Amino acid sequence: MKTYSVALFVPMILLISIGLAVENFAEKPKKKSKIGTESPEMVYDCNYFQAHCFHDSLNNHLDEYLAISEKQGIQPVENESEFYSHLATEKLVKVKTSNYFYLDSFNYSFPVLTPAAKDFLDTVSARFNELISRTHLKGSKLIVTSLTRTTSTVKRLVRVNRNASLRSPHLNGNSFDLSFNHFLIRGKNDPCSTFILQETISKVLYDLRTEKRCWVTYEHRQQCLHVVARKPNDSLKSGSLRDFKSLFLHQ
Repeated sequence: MKTYSVALFVPMILLISIGLAVENFAEKPKKKSKIGTESPEMVYDCNYFQAHCFHDSLNNHLDEYLAISEKQGIQPVENESEFYSHLATEKLVKVKTSNYFYLDSFNYSFPVLTPAAKDFLDTVSARFNELISRTHLKGSKLIVTSLTRTTSTVKRLVRVNRNASLRSPHLNGNSFDLSFNHFLIRGKNDPCSTFILQETISKVLYDLRTEKRCWVTYEHRQQCLHVVARKPNDSLKSGSLRDFKSLFLHQ
């Protein structure tokens, strides 16, 4: 009899234990995995970008910023060898391809900028990267098509480009051009993706211009964004990333 009771008692205990375990599991919130704690991927909609083409608003003119650019940057140099003295005194720093932007091959400029302009290029590319970091375009890079020029290269450029100016911010080391039509695209490469990247970088620069940190011109003929860095104004704080996501990104 005792043996029979024990045989019944053990299965009952096991069933009760299993029931309690199931109940506790149902009531206890599931722990999120590292992947689960990340924000969901954002989906860009080209229709929203078409309704808000920021590149059309990037229309600063040379006379708006040339005097300030010349004051804040270096004095123009005749040839490349003169850059070395500025590098030695740290008035200029070298620019290299980074995780966020790629340096194109240059015919009329050299990979140097003033320290402030280099920091600004890093800011632009970092903001751009942040905005695309949770999309199918994650990892895409900007392409820098022009940096600092010498008076010799500017003279050569003027011969082939009627829009080029002999007095250019590129001579002062605080200006750079970004390709508007071409990007190093990761993921699906189609017209909509390119359009999204165009308007994303345009929005980034639009906000930075609002913060008084640059002047920007969309150059239609050259299909580039001409950017002139200026000293930042710390009194202006931007919520551009938040505003941008609320307008154009949909979960």
